[in-house]
Amino acid sequence: MVRVFIAIFVLHVSLFANLQDKIENFISQNNYSKQENLINVLFRNSNSFYKKSDGSIDSLKVLKVLEDNGLLELFYKTPISLKVKFITRKNPLIFMKVIKESLETIGYNYFLTTRATKNNDKFIWIINLKTKHLINPVLFSEELQKRGCEIEDIKKEDENLWVYQINSDNAKLNAKNIDLDRTVKLLKPIEPYLIYTNSATSIKIKTSFSDHWYPFIVFLDDALHVISQTKINERKYSVKLEIPPNCTYIRIGDMYTLDNIKHGLSIYLKSSNQDDIK
Repeated sequence: MVRVFIAIFVLHVSLFANLQDKIENFISQNNYSKQENLINVLFRNSNSFYKKSDGSIDSLKVLKVLEDNGLLELFYKTPISLKVKFITRKNPLIFMKVIKESLETIGYNYFLTTRATKNNDKFIWIINLKTKHLINPVLFSEELQKRGCEIEDIKKEDENLWVYQINSDNAKLNAKNIDLDRTVKLLKPIEPYLIYTNSATSIKIKTSFSDHWYPFIVFLDDALHVISQTKINERKYSVKLEIPPNCTYIRIGDMYTLDNIKHGLSIYLKSSNQDDIK
């Protein structure tokens, strides 16, 4: 019995020591020392901060407790150069777009790519932001989850460099889902339209007679690789194209400026059981 008690005690001490290291990593050793009593209370049930799936620390849960209790500094007095490293294993192109969409949704519209590298088992993307506030990990995680991605781990490599390990196996884009065999009106774009093909066999696109559209249409596979593209360097009011096999997404824009389609476009996706596009 004594041995069992000692083993449990040692395990508890070990778990809390690992959790302590993670907390110190997020808020600094100095701040940890200042708030040690509060931290001991907040994290007294150390087991609950470990994932049941693999036994690793749930970084997001730790950060949420720190944020909710004012222990995580999200704001800086002056703008800093913040670097964020994203690491994943699959779908680099979709992953980058998902990250971009998620950041834009929580207010980060401008950033620069510092490095993007891919080897056999992982893809690393490092961006640089000029900002006065840290990316809120809780809000960021919520946006990622909407797009099929899950944060596996978060750590701070130095004061201005945060690292996100993300599972993007089920990543999905915020593409428009258009019903087949009916005309759908799309509003003025702020970026090229991205739509799902939904197994359609052809597409018909119409523009307003008051617009000056020079079509730029790209057919993409499920990993955002280009299958084929169509550029038409003359004004068009209507375009009909066959959709190539294995196409998952269609990107629709203008060769020069999206202002040329400021009244939007009408899209008709034809299913295989329809005789012709209306």
